[in-house]
Amino acid sequence: MQAIITEAIAERHCYLVYQPQFGLGDGELKGFEALVRCQSPHFGLISPADFIPFAEESGDIVELGRWITRQAIHDLAKMRKHSGMPLYMSINVSPRQVQAGDIYETFMKALMDLNVPPQAVKLELTETALIQNPGLIARTFKAFQGDGIKIWLDDFGTGFASLNLLREFKIDGLKIDKSFVDGLHSSEDDFTICSAILAMAQRLGLSTVAEGVESDPQLQILSQLGCDSVQGYLTGKPATLEDCSQFWNPASKKQCA
Repeated sequence: MQAIITEAIAERHCYLVYQPQFGLGDGELKGFEALVRCQSPHFGLISPADFIPFAEESGDIVELGRWITRQAIHDLAKMRKHSGMPLYMSINVSPRQVQAGDIYETFMKALMDLNVPPQAVKLELTETALIQNPGLIARTFKAFQGDGIKIWLDDFGTGFASLNLLREFKIDGLKIDKSFVDGLHSSEDDFTICSAILAMAQRLGLSTVAEGVESDPQLQILSQLGCDSVQGYLTGKPATLEDCSQFWNPASKKQCA
């Protein structure tokens, strides 16, 4: 399997899909999260759960991340032009990319070349990433935020970060992990956790997105709890750039009810 993944990444048998995020206050499309997929010509579709950890370990994630950045911002420019909407793009980055030392330059060059405002991009890192070389990550965050790029903490509640790190790194937003959203309407524990996360975020002035929303009861509870935005199969599956127009095309416009 490792040889198959290595070949697929080296030969760039990868492509991006985009999952929409909708605001719960107005139900409108706000932006997308860029998700990478890997298609081996010999093995077929390789799960991200398989190739992302391998790419992290091998170091291939650095070059892959550079490609993802350029492609996602390129596609964002097209989305904003064709939709006429101020859409944003959330892009996942790994600690290996930060440690490579050129992540800030990679993002800013792509934004300048494609005339996309920095405010239209959100960077997502996991909690675990924050405790790897925190000094370098804090400096990198400061540079990004100084130019208007938002920093989001992905899969909040599943890693090892302390609450103190939210203050230390000046995080702009939290993504509530799907594992908590799954049982939101059926588990008292998951409801309590989501309630606590959202209440804390509101008190700290942090924006919130709940991921993995798949049912109307989940959507209704998140709305009642004051979550800002949602993404999941209920509101829109990941789609190619060509298929993303379904989310803003007036003839088939989707909206989060």
